[in-house]
Amino acid sequence: MRRELHKTGALCPTCLKEYPAEVFADDDGVVWMGRTCPEHGYLETRMWPDAQHYEWLRTHAFPKVRPANPEPIVDACPFGCGTCARHQRRGTLLEIEVTRNCNLHCPVCFASSESGEYDPTLEEISAMYDAIESAVGLDGAVQLTGGEPTTRKDLHEIIFMGRSKGFWGIEVNTNGLVIAQRSGYLEDLVAAGLTGVYLSFDGLTGNVYEATCGRDILDVKLRAIKRCREVGIQVVLSVAVVAGLNDGQLGDILRFAMENSDVVAGIALQPAFTSGRFDAHRVMPMSSGDVIFALAEQSDGLLDVHDIWPLGCSNPLCDTGVFLVKSEDAEHESGFYPATRRMTQTEYEQGYSPDSPQGSVFLDILYKKGVQVEDGISIIIMNYMDAFSMDTQRLRECSMMVSMPDGRAIPFCSYHLTDTAGRRIYPPWCKEDING
Repeated sequence: MRRELHKTGALCPTCLKEYPAEVFADDDGVVWMGRTCPEHGYLETRMWPDAQHYEWLRTHAFPKVRPANPEPIVDACPFGCGTCARHQRRGTLLEIEVTRNCNLHCPVCFASSESGEYDPTLEEISAMYDAIESAVGLDGAVQLTGGEPTTRKDLHEIIFMGRSKGFWGIEVNTNGLVIAQRSGYLEDLVAAGLTGVYLSFDGLTGNVYEATCGRDILDVKLRAIKRCREVGIQVVLSVAVVAGLNDGQLGDILRFAMENSDVVAGIALQPAFTSGRFDAHRVMPMSSGDVIFALAEQSDGLLDVHDIWPLGCSNPLCDTGVFLVKSEDAEHESGFYPATRRMTQTEYEQGYSPDSPQGSVFLDILYKKGVQVEDGISIIIMNYMDAFSMDTQRLRECSMMVSMPDGRAIPFCSYHLTDTAGRRIYPPWCKEDING
């Protein structure tokens, strides 16, 4: 017998209109979200593998800090997005899409990057930086993304521009090809003010990259990490978790990170799936819940699912994580322990800062407590939504925003949203949208 958990809003993936939705648990304790579009019918989406865990996370929501300069509401969700008056949380991680071009054509890339695309000018990028400052301030972390940012010859200028404007943290989201292969390139980026490398790193075997990137580039990934070590800049391993491909390598990636914690500062796990692979009434994407349970199971006893807590900056189902402290008194043979084992929920809530980006929530708390955080590892699990899994209440709590030249900061999942025909609501840099 189905058990209702709560109400929300969901989208029809065909027309992208929002309709009332019921989130419920089935007889096996699996969480589903169901809604009916008058034109396109009823659809259920699998949302979480375990109802008790789902409900436990939802009880740990943090107070909401609204955007400082909200815009008027101009349309229904998810149309008319920006940091509108309906949005309930401020951005803490802001993206600037500096290019749509890429030197790879990865089948699982949500950006659907192409070659020969128009790049925004430095003046347009300057406007995007200014949009971030207006919407969030200078204390938000900025990630330069694409496409592949290293295809731009002026990337160092873009980084220097951001630091000159006063942003303290700027990282590049990259596949690592140019960093690994071009001598002196990373040094130039660091000299310009780069503070971190967000490296796509989907596994530790060649077949994974053949599937996700079209060819085996594991050696390139390892060389890129080596270059980061040589230059002295931290790297976060960004893992697109694909069911049946690399979801069995999460433990191996964790152990690799711990063995290389002098340069690997974190792991970002992002469940991926292909839109459109569903039957008439149900779609079964991989969720963050699946990743959390798989990571705990493969961690050799280091982690339990309840060691991974909501990060507070957004809806508790969107961003979860834990910080692994490297310590001589760690009980686990790895030499690490999860910070949440030695922290109460009350301590976490009292020490939490709404200004902390997703990746540094625990690190900031531990630092204030005097805990040694050197060579520790931040683990983040990000539950991105598409047209099938879009919970509009969660969307209104998004803290990961994409900046636009016109001054808007659009929630990440809205910006990349497409209908079942692959059409976007928010094309990059004001190109033709879904409405023609």
